[in-house]
Amino acid sequence: MPVFETYHRQSLKQEPRVTMIGRWRVDYLAFAGPEGCTADPLIVLGGAFQNFNSYKFCVEEVLQVVPVILIDLPSLGNNSQLAPELGLEDLADLLFQWVEHEGLNKVSVMGLSLGSVVAGTYAFKHPDRIDRLILTGTLTRPRKSWRMLLEVSLKVLDEGRMDEFGQAVVLYLVNHARLKETGISDITRRLFHRQMKNFSENEQARYRINANRLLQVEEVLGYPTCKTLVATGDYDSFTLPYENALYATRCPNATFALVRGSDHVPQLEKREESVSMFSAFLRNEDVGQVPGIDTLTRDECLNMDRRGELRYRPHNQAGQVVSFSHLDGMPQIDSPVEIVDLNFFGCLLRHEHPLLSVREHTLDLILCLPDSPLRIETMVIDQGDGWLRCFFLHGSFAIAEELKKLLDNPAYCTPLPHSGVRPTGAP
Repeated sequence: MPVFETYHRQSLKQEPRVTMIGRWRVDYLAFAGPEGCTADPLIVLGGAFQNFNSYKFCVEEVLQVVPVILIDLPSLGNNSQLAPELGLEDLADLLFQWVEHEGLNKVSVMGLSLGSVVAGTYAFKHPDRIDRLILTGTLTRPRKSWRMLLEVSLKVLDEGRMDEFGQAVVLYLVNHARLKETGISDITRRLFHRQMKNFSENEQARYRINANRLLQVEEVLGYPTCKTLVATGDYDSFTLPYENALYATRCPNATFALVRGSDHVPQLEKREESVSMFSAFLRNEDVGQVPGIDTLTRDECLNMDRRGELRYRPHNQAGQVVSFSHLDGMPQIDSPVEIVDLNFFGCLLRHEHPLLSVREHTLDLILCLPDSPLRIETMVIDQGDGWLRCFFLHGSFAIAEELKKLLDNPAYCTPLPHSGVRPTGAP
């Protein structure tokens, strides 16, 4: 059995216990639940950037319900062991081996962000060894733009552009378009940025490993049958709310919940609401009764709008796209376009003349906005006869803020309803 300690304020800063499963290291800390508690322990698997101390707010309350085990598998969390040969399913298998090694019969599992794929896979493959499952920031299959963003982030990292890399990570994990609603401070974002841009060689290697693990996923292996809570923030721009909701609809015993006024990291932005939701679920209470939490029915999940943000139409729709040669810096594409609509994350463009070799420039187009000096790096994620659907490659807080100011300015653009007219065949 794992060694369950009594939790105190400094517990999460201590060195983790280590179990070796073959040549793989599993780091963990385990804490006893309330006196007389017989509930199965909750294993917490975090995302790529958290350490055990990140869960302080969660552990202190959840320990009033169940015992808690914090686990870092190889290359995840603060576990520095590099394991490029282990995919996400392999990590789920390693978690099962650890549970077996420690003599645990049943566990509940919480997976946050990247950890959600490992947790969900464990629950699917071992339905007889899990009680409850909590997932936040998950999806059924990575969308095309999501994959392309990961690929671009790896390119920026490999080229040593660490300041840009750090800003890009923050701009995609934290919804910059909704800072007013989520309340994330400038100080918090800049601390997060500093952490990313100062990655050590080992941390950079682990980022590459985890990004490649995600890129290998075509679709989740399967959907768990145990009692499951799937949750995310209503402004999640990284794993969109409808993607989380779709996962929930494919689980026979799932509840889908939105944490109001948060994005991909609700457990940081809306701590009290998130932890109260987790605790209510573990107590078998209705999480929809927790203040700040909205639960959706299956039909509501299936009918969620795929778009996370409103789109806007600039009053002057005449834009320009350019692309430059990597060899001599000469323009390869320089063409007028009509901006059908745009938001903080991307745009839909219409063009009358073929854009020469656009497929060779899907990752290095620049959109020049009308009546503004703003130039935004853009990638084409879909195209058809006379139109391009593009995603913005954010890597600058300054450019992101200038774009947000334009979108908030009614003299520059008008918000469109979700059912706005789009070119024939365009998504």
